[in-house]
Amino acid sequence: MSAAAGSSRRPPWIIRTYAGFGDAASTNLRFRDNLARGQRGLSVAFDLPTQCGYDADAAMARGEVGRTGVSVSHLGDMRELFEGIDLATANTSMTINATAPWLYALYLALADERGVDRALLRGTTQNDMLKEFVARGTYVFEPEASFRLSRALILASVRHTPRWNPTNCCGYHLMESGATAEEEVGFALLGAIFLLDAVQGAMPRAAFEQAVSAISFFINSGIELVPEIAKVRAYSQLWPDLCEERYGVRPRFRAGCQVRSLTLTAQQPEVNIVRIALSCLPVLGSADARVGALQLPGFREALGLPDVGEQTLALRTQQVWMHETGIADFPDIFAGSHVIEKATAETIAAARAIIDAGLQRGYGATILDLSALLGRRMAGYIAAVESGERVLVGVNAFEEAVAVAKDAAPEEQPDAMAIGDARTAALAGWRASRDPEAWRTAREALIAAAREDGDVIEASVAFARAGGTTGEWTLALTEVFGARWSAPLGVDMAAKARDEVAPIALPGGRKLRVLLAKAGLDGHTNALRLLAMTLRDAGAEVVWLGPGHAPEAIAHAAVSEGVDAIGLSSLSGAHGWIAGAVRSALQDLGAPELPVLMGGIIPAEDHPALRAEGVVDIFGPGARSPEIVAAFVRAATAG
Repeated sequence: MSAAAGSSRRPPWIIRTYAGFGDAASTNLRFRDNLARGQRGLSVAFDLPTQCGYDADAAMARGEVGRTGVSVSHLGDMRELFEGIDLATANTSMTINATAPWLYALYLALADERGVDRALLRGTTQNDMLKEFVARGTYVFEPEASFRLSRALILASVRHTPRWNPTNCCGYHLMESGATAEEEVGFALLGAIFLLDAVQGAMPRAAFEQAVSAISFFINSGIELVPEIAKVRAYSQLWPDLCEERYGVRPRFRAGCQVRSLTLTAQQPEVNIVRIALSCLPVLGSADARVGALQLPGFREALGLPDVGEQTLALRTQQVWMHETGIADFPDIFAGSHVIEKATAETIAAARAIIDAGLQRGYGATILDLSALLGRRMAGYIAAVESGERVLVGVNAFEEAVAVAKDAAPEEQPDAMAIGDARTAALAGWRASRDPEAWRTAREALIAAAREDGDVIEASVAFARAGGTTGEWTLALTEVFGARWSAPLGVDMAAKARDEVAPIALPGGRKLRVLLAKAGLDGHTNALRLLAMTLRDAGAEVVWLGPGHAPEAIAHAAVSEGVDAIGLSSLSGAHGWIAGAVRSALQDLGAPELPVLMGGIIPAEDHPALRAEGVVDIFGPGARSPEIVAAFVRAATAG
């Protein structure tokens, strides 16, 4: 037995892998396998329909069921997901936001059903809607209603699950969307303060102190070592100081982390192995600011979802850090460094200024301000890469092939259409088996609780026990909070995307008119927003549809707006179905000639099928702005 395997010393952080595959039964097998291979915590990835409040049989879920995570619609799915896993000892992180109250309620209902004391439950619901509105996009209700639901989850968690982290304020996606180190710290801590201010007067002092201590964070760690080391130290020093100043409570800063994905490249993906390993240093090297849990992406993240081999390598990378480097055997190795301490102080000062300004502006205004800021930051990042000012090895420098090893055959991804059909049939059976009167009563109680600012979480638990589903929970709350919210473009339209794109000149002097949209439910819009800015800078008119639209709606908007071309973004793996559905809808509307261009993480082997569907151009990670704009011009003037 190795020394590491036989050691009784408590590991210095929790090793996680982010996992969710197809249906609950398949995901349960992966969970149990990961636990057997050394993982200590579960990090649940939900598919986009679940994240966005749709059942697997909803029209908007078509093509995306089980594709980027596990599909969970009801209590029966939750039973399957945690079959053979002891909830009393598990540490379960759920990356869920808009529907976080519902997934938390399903977890409580399962614990109650098994006779597990709620006070023993350990885990995290991300429950951070601020970053959803500015960076991730899986929102359902408008900001104030979403904020109310986040607040309700915190109140319930403090009351029923004292070992649970009800909110995991997420700086990670802010940095992925272009935020600087100080902006990540400032806006992540600001989001936590907004929530704590909202619950402070709604609970006794002792309970509020518990709520302050229960707030956790999910942070980013990049390869820029000194700024990132300073950032993590700034987080750990500033959060206790702010809470002591504002609330008279001094909590320990607690955080999980995933290293930065933005700098992982599709070109020479083997180099990402080095990037990922180095990016661990800032969050592991500072003993005084070490994160409590770490998960690493697959090194081919820019090309598709991680397979078993990539997940194993991510696990092994952490195990090397934990068992071979000896990093946990020493006190803080950066304490006293003049360089690090100076950078940390500067980061703290800048973050404090951001927090002070945000508290003056308020929650809603902060969403607008931050959306515009991230648009400018991401535009600057892409421009720096394209100009060569920022070096990315294998992308704009040192471009000769690595040729370390042959590409492994990709793991076969779940068949989303087949899973969707199976889940649709299963949902029909689930609904047929429940007591319709108990379901109606529970639904009415849920609506009343939301309308009267009552206990939405316990009402959700009761609805789960009565057989309610994810989509039904969402629809019930729309009766109180209104229809699904659609976010604006969210970029500073006075900002310049980049300087090198030549003005567009179409015959007759007319302007190019382009519709940009994300079909399906994926909410990552960074690249699409930048394309909107670039096209506008070049003189085009942009019809911004954004994320969360059915193919039929995209086609109808394109025809009614009289655009010259449609630009579709796809990151969820549903590109084949999306392309076919949009082309079919255009055919039905009498506009089969309207050109469609696609961008996103689309494997090269899928390009022929997309072109057969009528997609005229396809762009992946690393595509440069001039070539994308030129492609739209060609598409608009062809024939």
